Amino acid sequence: MKKHSSEQFDVLSNTLRVLPEEILRLEYFITKINEPEEGISNIEVSFVNVFNQIYGMMCCLKDDGYISTIYDSDAITTALCIRHVLQHQTGRIKNNLRDTLKNQTGPKPSLINYSASDSGLADTPFYINAKWIQDNINSGNNSKRLTQINAYLNLDQIKHKIELNSGSWQYAYICAMPIITEAVRQIVTKYGSYFAPLGFDSKVYYKHFKTINPIDTADYAIITP
Repeated sequence: MKKHSSEQFDVLSNTLRVLPEEILRLEYFITKINEPEEGISNIEVSFVNVFNQIYGMMCCLKDDGYISTIYDSDAITTALCIRHVLQHQTGRIKNNLRDTLKNQTGPKPSLINYSASDSGLADTPFYINAKWIQDNINSGNNSKRLTQINAYLNLDQIKHKIELNSGSWQYAYICAMPIITEAVRQIVTKYGSYFAPLGFDSKVYYKHFKTINPIDTADYAIITP
């Protein structure tokens, strides 16, 4: 067991704690001090940090000789391709919170959630635009992986259902947390024997992701608030 991967999991665990904390603090920024922009920006930064550390975790596992490729599975590949978009796209993350703040969600936004029947999975209010993800992956050097990601997330099927109900794919948003959850769950369940939790956060999350249910991307709900 190499210390490098264990230290990286500790860093990843820190970011996993901060993201939901920033999401919970959004109400404070909106209702208490009337600064929604600051709250949304904090969530966006925390979101980027989580994906960077998922990438860092996979790179550590590869550097330590435990895996031959960082693009290991559908869930991890999806997370890594989104991370690449976050690093290389211009402007801000296109998400429902910021679009709602700027009145840019269109007449009928659609919110997509996975493992919709799992009552143990917390629903968070941070959703990222599906078309924005697709367009940016397609225009980057991960374009060859877009077909795999579309199939994994059932995006063609979901798009068809949204448009049948007079919705617009331009205003369809995917809940961020299930994507993060499944990528980290796979890291812990598949490679957890190669690293050890070192700090409080990593001990909590190591145990948590060992026991939670897999995310089922075929079990999805489309919400039109």
